[in-house]
Amino acid sequence: MLLTQKQKNIFTFSILIISIIWMKEVNYLYYNSLESPDFSDYFIYLQYFSDNNLEINREHGLLYYYIHYINYFFRYNDFSNIDLFFHKSVQETNFYIYIFGLFGYFKLLDYFKFKKSSIFLTFVFINFFPISIVQRIVFKPEILAFSLLPWIIFCIEKFKSKKDFRYAILSIPFLVSCLTLKGNVLVIVSMYLFFTYLPILFSFNKKHLVYFFLLFVSAFLLVSYENSNTTNKGILDVQSGSTDETVGENYNNKAPFKIIYNTNLYNLVSSPIKHYHAESFIAITLLETTGDYFDLYWDNNSSNYFASRKEFVEFDISKEISPPSVSSAEKKLTIYLQDNEDIYLYESIGLIVSLLFYYLLIKNITSERKYRKFLLAIVFGMILLLFHSITGIPVNNFDPSVGDTFKPHYYSFVFLLSTVFLIVNIIEKSKKSKLYLILYVLLILLLIGIPKTPSSDLNQELSYYIEYSNFCEVENTIYKNLYNIDDVICFDESEKSNLNNIGENFYNNDFVFKIFNLLMLIFTIFGSIYLFIADKRLKSK
Repeated sequence: MLLTQKQKNIFTFSILIISIIWMKEVNYLYYNSLESPDFSDYFIYLQYFSDNNLEINREHGLLYYYIHYINYFFRYNDFSNIDLFFHKSVQETNFYIYIFGLFGYFKLLDYFKFKKSSIFLTFVFINFFPISIVQRIVFKPEILAFSLLPWIIFCIEKFKSKKDFRYAILSIPFLVSCLTLKGNVLVIVSMYLFFTYLPILFSFNKKHLVYFFLLFVSAFLLVSYENSNTTNKGILDVQSGSTDETVGENYNNKAPFKIIYNTNLYNLVSSPIKHYHAESFIAITLLETTGDYFDLYWDNNSSNYFASRKEFVEFDISKEISPPSVSSAEKKLTIYLQDNEDIYLYESIGLIVSLLFYYLLIKNITSERKYRKFLLAIVFGMILLLFHSITGIPVNNFDPSVGDTFKPHYYSFVFLLSTVFLIVNIIEKSKKSKLYLILYVLLILLLIGIPKTPSSDLNQELSYYIEYSNFCEVENTIYKNLYNIDDVICFDESEKSNLNNIGENFYNNDFVFKIFNLLMLIFTIFGSIYLFIADKRLKSK
């Protein structure tokens, strides 16, 4: 029986909600965000709110870290288990920001008349997309840029079509909040918007143009002043490796021009391992898009993602040529080799998926004129990152032995913009895409280390995190049956007065007001609510 469109919407929305909540908990259980890259460097922002005498001396804006501070201060500051609750709070806050971004993309895609079922399935894809997973588990501002960008574009598109100045005004909090986050966000987003929407400037009447720039510049300068006054750095004072005394001269280099195209295909296939492709932008991009080339997340041997992976394929040495064998009891495929060779199964699968992704992206860029400007957003991120590395502007920031300057995470907000429009367009046009989506999700789960082989170490780790999970009762039942984990006593926040906490709260002072960042946050939230709920009123006027 064929489903009606309304039934499809309900069904796909249900799948989306389940996948979002499930992946949120998987991230929480399997990756400790306190071990994310540069966490110790950026934790100084949260420490500052505890002790205003500390000097931050970092170039990032305050807003992203201020949101994290607000969540921890009001949710977990009464508890003494700081490490656990900071991990929980980081992922929790990132999750809120992520959902805020999905609401923005829903409005944007709905504006372009995509079916709701196609939008929901696209979000399922994004939910399992490695670039998006990384955004949600690390303590870095790129996820906030991801969540603000669709709201900015939605306002611009509405102003473009309706010529209603109110949409331009509504865009200001989103723009200011986004452009004051971080230097790479400022440059990439502003350049993308400038070249994509330049003609819109000429559609303003002079009076409105003056009003817009006065409001935007005023808000931008006020927030920037508050940021720099707090951090002792401007947003463009790039804190590169070349200026970091702890790193030394490793990053005080410019990348060679050939790094744009330099690729050893044989090495890429045979040795897709960390630092082996430091001189190839293409190789790093391919291996990081669907994999973990730098071993920071699910290939990090200290994470629960990495621990106790269930191996479905095993490679064994045989003196004779033998066909593969299948063990139904162990649910394992054994492939026999005559030589002792290094086989990078997960990396190879990820590489294939990445190649397919970029093939589809390039194909759609050349054929899909209507959404080309969104599909090309990723190119802006790539070009500007290459320009920075090759020219050394504003400072040298390239380590030729590592090549980590080329992480897609640094332009992940435009990367995901292109990905959203690519996937929704494919799903909208292809009936088979639903089946491909299922296969894709299964492959990604395999790549990040799911499912698991039960082990005492893993069970102990999971028990600890399950105890403090918001879904403790459910997860206790699931993992007890799945991995034979002993029952855990679920943590009850409502009984915190009886917990006999040891030690002082992390924040012993009153709530710290950063007035201009707080105002931008409030205006952004209420602006999004107005755009989401009351947009029909604007249409009718």
